[in-house]
Amino acid sequence: MKRVFIKYNPYQVTTEITIDDQPLKKNSRLNVPDQRLQEWVDNLPNLLFEECSTKDFEITFQGTILDYEDVAAAAEDAKAKGINISLKHIPAKEVKDKEQAIAEIFADIQKGPFEELKQRDVIRAFEMAKSSDFEVNVVATMSAGKSTLINALLGQKLMPAKQEACTATITEIKDNDSEHFTAKVYDKEGKLIETQPELTYEVMEQLNSNPLVSKIRAEGNIPFVTAEDVSLVLVDTPGPNNSRDPEHKAATYRMLSESSKTVVLYIMNATQLAVDDDNNLLKHVAESMKVGGKQSRDRFIFVVNKLDDFKKGEDSIDAALKKVKDYLADNGIENPNIYPASALTALYIRTILAESDDDDDDDVYEAKGKVRKFNRNKEMYFEKYAPLPASARGIISNRLEKAVEDKNDKEQALIHSGVVPVEEAIRMYVLKYAKTAKIKNIVDTFIKKLESAQSFETTKKEIASNEKERDAVVKRIDSIKAKLKSGEEAKKFKGEISAINYDSEIAKLANNIIKKAQEKITKQLKDPKKKMSVEEAETLCTQFAKFADSLQAEVQVELENLIANNIQKNADDLLKQYEKKLAYLVDEINVGDVELDPFEMMKGELPSNNSIISNSTKTEKVVVGRETYKWIENENRKWYKPWTWPEEKGHWTYKCLYEEQEYVDGKQLADKFFAPIQEQLFENSSSAQEYAKKEAKRIKEAFELKFEELDKLLAKKLDELKVCATDEQKAQKQLEEAQGRLEWLDDIYSRVNAILDI
Repeated sequence: MKRVFIKYNPYQVTTEITIDDQPLKKNSRLNVPDQRLQEWVDNLPNLLFEECSTKDFEITFQGTILDYEDVAAAAEDAKAKGINISLKHIPAKEVKDKEQAIAEIFADIQKGPFEELKQRDVIRAFEMAKSSDFEVNVVATMSAGKSTLINALLGQKLMPAKQEACTATITEIKDNDSEHFTAKVYDKEGKLIETQPELTYEVMEQLNSNPLVSKIRAEGNIPFVTAEDVSLVLVDTPGPNNSRDPEHKAATYRMLSESSKTVVLYIMNATQLAVDDDNNLLKHVAESMKVGGKQSRDRFIFVVNKLDDFKKGEDSIDAALKKVKDYLADNGIENPNIYPASALTALYIRTILAESDDDDDDDVYEAKGKVRKFNRNKEMYFEKYAPLPASARGIISNRLEKAVEDKNDKEQALIHSGVVPVEEAIRMYVLKYAKTAKIKNIVDTFIKKLESAQSFETTKKEIASNEKERDAVVKRIDSIKAKLKSGEEAKKFKGEISAINYDSEIAKLANNIIKKAQEKITKQLKDPKKKMSVEEAETLCTQFAKFADSLQAEVQVELENLIANNIQKNADDLLKQYEKKLAYLVDEINVGDVELDPFEMMKGELPSNNSIISNSTKTEKVVVGRETYKWIENENRKWYKPWTWPEEKGHWTYKCLYEEQEYVDGKQLADKFFAPIQEQLFENSSSAQEYAKKEAKRIKEAFELKFEELDKLLAKKLDELKVCATDEQKAQKQLEEAQGRLEWLDDIYSRVNAILDI
């Protein structure tokens, strides 16, 4: 038996592994630097077998309880392969401990002796890192009960829920502690149309039916999370078969893409699987889940709704869930997290039964019937089927025990309805991924600022305490400032910035995206019937329309990601160029022994790429080419034109075949249908490349302005150092203050570093 020790730090994303107390070899596949545990833990048993050529292991895991549970799950799955793993757990500090330490340190920094650590940008960076939004995207096909589930999560009836498709806008609901929901309403251009000081179900119905409304940003209380946990945002998007704004479909594909790390609640109708639109979306989900290991699986929560519609004795919950699992497997989705639920039951309990107990009221009577049904039928204890880790199951079990002890039938039925486990799954994801990343961001914000302050303070102390070196220091400062002011050097620096260019790379990648899209079109065109009836041709056109609509949204998102990556590369290179400039300032200046390091003094002032990008980019979304095609009815077309050639907005018709022609050539129909779409793809590629060039130029301009600010700030710091070297009285004062300030910095610095330790 091999003894394996694994220490995993989710805050720093570092892993240490030893086998029989020996470190791993350099070429070992168990070396996983900078990878989240969830990216490789599924493969851990295989990697251990490959490394050690044995199937018996004793693993000691040091880390958080949620990460330990993922290792335990991998060990359990390994049994089927004949790999036996016994586990021990060394507990680590959990997220809650870290957040408390951060709050205390930030309060101490604001009381400390360094004004530069109290500046608005430091406070803003801390607040942004602390309160960054975390999205939970809710997606479903028609009649799956999406709006009902969202209302159940909100604990009130806010989203319109009807049998027909009813979500025509994108609605973002951000959690806060206010009593009432408020909202801002935007058109498709992103312009504010109106504000709603008190959002209600009736107001939402009106907004949803208004063709001018494209997005609603609401804020109010989401009961199952607290504002201290995370700034949770529920995002309700139109179904794939109901989207009056082409950008809405793109928004759906955007959040499904592998580059996104948001949680996706995928609502499925237990009584109605195998919908065409469902299949199209699930293929994209499958592609996303193949990248990123367990984290990619964790972020997709498949909620099988309306399972309570099955009748006792006639239907089996187990059989229904197996059917769903097989259906997802047919679409390329392996090991999905499936949560059975009755959103309507949870909504009834949290609304109707929370307000009234009158049995004479039909709604109350129906709601109480739901409660009785869930509490009497053990097969419908949906929490038993939820694939939650042991810690989450323990939380739910304790809650259920209390409800039984208190004889609270409504609370018991609420837990059995499956909605509470869904809420717990969301909370677990936030705790495991979002909050650990948030803690790292906050610490990084602190560290950069503290290191700059420490470097500057140390330099002042050295200058003030070293009289012999003061003349040499003055010469070095003057040399550095001369280089800063040099027009020739500035010209050289701007030339290096201008030389940063990814045009050819982005063109090549954009062409690859279009090539892949064309291959999908070619596959779609395979073997259409030579002769088909009018009815068959209309059905084919409808299939083509859905395929083309999805394809265009997919291509748009891929091009957007390409542009974003291009912008990020530009930003990274620009910052590297400025760092090179700072290093050059002290190059070939060897006067004296007191070290002057502009980079160390300026490290905390260097901008984050994201802040520069977000401040300089003028649009919230990337629109490439014309808008996505949509079907509209058009009675003016002739039989020999079964498609509508793309107009300005690229519409075509469902009714595409008319008059007296009995048969239609399927091959000719398909070729002509897709000809304008292929042309459109190339236009999109060209537009994306042009957009990338414009954005790269804008980013460069924004960075150049920031670099000018940084140069001025560096010059100011150098002036302050020069005063230390030339003014005896001030130098003495600096020396007296420096020791205490450095001791304070050392204490704060060590406390900040300790936050990331487990």
